[in-house]
Order: sequence, then structure tokens, then C-alpha cells
Amino acid sequence: MTQKLRRTLEAVWYAAGPAQFLMYAVWTVVVSGMFSLEGSWQLLATVWKMLGALVFAATVWGTLRQKQALILASTMVALIVGAIYTSKAMMFMGDADTLRGATQSHYMVVMVLVAWGFYLANLCSRQMMEFKRMGIGDE
Repeated sequence: MTQKLRRTLEAVWYAAGPAQFLMYAVWTVVVSGMFSLEGSWQLLATVWKMLGALVFAATVWGTLRQKQALILASTMVALIVGAIYTSKAMMFMGDADTLRGATQSHYMVVMVLVAWGFYLANLCSRQMMEFKRMGIGDE
């Protein structure tokens, strides 16, 4: 268990692939707290935060397939949270300029995380194909 953590930290130190996955996980956890949804929609933002934590764990201890599935799930939840936030944005009272600035920031964050998530899921696919081609298994 500690050996896998040590290998992951060494890969991050030398700027290998796990650094991107760990940063995606951290930003997912941070950004999911930005969306102030009301009622039962709060649960969706919590699920998004938990998926970020699971991506972090899968980066250290999981397989590429698990990591890819969690990243895709996190990306889909980001899209759903963004869509719900878009439909509920007018529930926030305040100055029109403040509302416009806040919603634009939220939209940009969702777009960046969705694009980043799809990129990382594609990276997992490419790594799995390369490992299969080389015959070295999943990791």
C-alpha cells in the first residue's frame, strides 16, 4: 500500500502522468463546493465531490480502467451540475452585473473540467492500448 503511494509521489515529482490525474481530482473537490444548489440538488454536488476523492484514490491504488470510469462519471456529473446551475441561476438575487460575472465564472469552470475530464479519460484509453500493445498488463 505504501509502495504504491511512494511510486505515485515519485511520478508526480518527476512530472509523469499521475500529476494530471491528482490535480484533476483536487480541482474537482474544490470546484464542486462553488455550486450553491438548493434542496435535494445539494446531494449532486456532494456526489461530484466524492467522485473527485475517488479519482484521487484510484490514481494511487486503482487500475487505469477504474480511473477512467471515475473520471468519466465525474465529468458527467459536472455537466449535470452545470446544467442544473444554469437553469437555477436566476434564483440568486442580487445585482445583474454580479449575477452575470458569477454565472460566467461557473460556466467557465464547468467547461474546463469537462474538457479536462474527457482529455484524461482519452489519455487512460491510450495508455491501456499502449500497455496492451506492449504486453505489460494494466499497470
